[in-house]
Amino acid sequence: MKQFRGLKLAALPALTVAVLAGFAAGACYAQSAGPVAAGTGPLFLRTLHVTGFLQNTSSTWIDSEAIEYVPTKNSLASERNLIQVDVDDEITENDYLFARLTGVYEPSYPFENSCSNANLGTVDCNSDFYNAYGIREVWLNHRAGPLRVFVGRQIVAWGESLAFRVVDQINPQDFSWAFGFVNLENSRNPLWMFHPILNLPDAGPLSSNFAELIYVPGFDLAYTQVDYTDDAIDGQDQVAGRVNVFPATPGGRFAIRTDTRSFPAGSVPFNNALAFAPPIYLVRALAGCPPPGLCAVVAGGEVGIFTTDVAIPRATWGNSQIGVRLHTLAFNTEMAAIWLWNHEYSPLIKFDPEQISAPSGPTVPFRQERAREIFPQYMGAGVTANRPLYLPGALSQLPFVVRAEAFYKNHAAFGTLNIPGDVFVGFGPAGAPSGIVRSDEVLWLFALDLDQAYAPWLTSTGNLTANLEINGTTILSYSHRMINQGSFEHIYHNDVSLLFSIGTSWLWGSVTPNWSNIYDPDGQMLLLFPTVQVVPPWSNKYFMKFGYVGVLGTNKFGADGGAFKGKSLLYVQFQYNFSLM
Repeated sequence: MKQFRGLKLAALPALTVAVLAGFAAGACYAQSAGPVAAGTGPLFLRTLHVTGFLQNTSSTWIDSEAIEYVPTKNSLASERNLIQVDVDDEITENDYLFARLTGVYEPSYPFENSCSNANLGTVDCNSDFYNAYGIREVWLNHRAGPLRVFVGRQIVAWGESLAFRVVDQINPQDFSWAFGFVNLENSRNPLWMFHPILNLPDAGPLSSNFAELIYVPGFDLAYTQVDYTDDAIDGQDQVAGRVNVFPATPGGRFAIRTDTRSFPAGSVPFNNALAFAPPIYLVRALAGCPPPGLCAVVAGGEVGIFTTDVAIPRATWGNSQIGVRLHTLAFNTEMAAIWLWNHEYSPLIKFDPEQISAPSGPTVPFRQERAREIFPQYMGAGVTANRPLYLPGALSQLPFVVRAEAFYKNHAAFGTLNIPGDVFVGFGPAGAPSGIVRSDEVLWLFALDLDQAYAPWLTSTGNLTANLEINGTTILSYSHRMINQGSFEHIYHNDVSLLFSIGTSWLWGSVTPNWSNIYDPDGQMLLLFPTVQVVPPWSNKYFMKFGYVGVLGTNKFGADGGAFKGKSLLYVQFQYNFSLM
């Protein structure tokens, strides 16, 4: 039955492409040799445009032997083939339609094929996990006076950042492949939503005023990138598009390193090397355990005593996502304020009371608890602002722009080690039995941009662009026991990351070098993303991009990039742009 359903779903994109191709052919006939002369006929035929591109990305690990947590050493990191087709059309004078279709094919990689491995505790491979196809976006824009209404599957970005998510909280992300190859825009996953924008009259110094609303009911189907190694979300395809997509672990090429550190001295010598969904072990003092009353309680995938449930929010009124945004321009400062009711897109582990026990040897019993990956709800409010920076004297020739944004998240959820009966609370009753604690949190960003500066000392046929972003988070009710669930990595009270990017172009845009890096003090992590894009001067239909992804630092379990250590790579990307009509 599951295979039959998959065949039906797989036929949908092909049928859609066939219908669009036939429609485009008919439109071309009507515009040329058919009975409708060029420049006449229905508006939707005269304004139909079909464009897209073909893209290949080939990459190789710089040192595959450094990836010590993958059993098969192979230099090929990616051989990704992507096709994207955009269809846009003015259906009537007040209605605009946009659709974006994508298809991704990747071959079967040794990394994924080797997932059938006793050391990994699984026999479920994911060699086709990255193959995706379907209608990525499709929405209708209806105009009625000052009101515009967008209805359909779409992306809405309310933040100012180039690389971080502060106020940009609406769409979930695809983390399964985004590492090193795509930007923040391409990693967002669209959602089905109702999205009206109402233009408002000017009010004194306030101009460009509008109010914006998003309502996401939650019926976000996903039928590709859902077959995880541990079958964690089987049967939840109808809502799987509501949350982030993660690398298929274990065996995934872009999966993070599993945290294999043991608990402190005094606990049983047990680590989480074999847990995957989520990778966390607890050492608990439970009735019936041998002296001094310690039992290993395992939470995670098929290798544990039980399988962790993943509870993706269902499409109910209570799980709807709602956001409101007010925008204005005050003199030279563009400002916006937002309010958002949402749920987290990355899961937290919630523990329920113990259920059963089972012997695992002559003296050591294991107590089983039920663990669920949940996506807690939260309410938040934020502001964004940007304006040109006017400097005196000769510095006035530098086109600087200042950007800032902040988001206050009320009652945010975090993992904790303060669970009753474990080693971190002295095996006492105090703590959070669920493994989750709450605190308000502030996300903030400050940025300075150099926008298309005239730099004759560097280039006579282009400009200089640079970006500096300082991103941070502050937990208001902080505890040193707060952790990134799935590892033993502590969350910082104040965490800061820094992005620096600089780029230019030569030969009128034919050669475009760019240097980007992200630095995080946690483990002195430095992520490097330099690229050079080459476009032939005789055509912009195709181009090549050469890039390097470097992961440097001292914390190989860090959530800010250290868990990717060993996966530095080189890649080349070729893209051919086409226009069918």
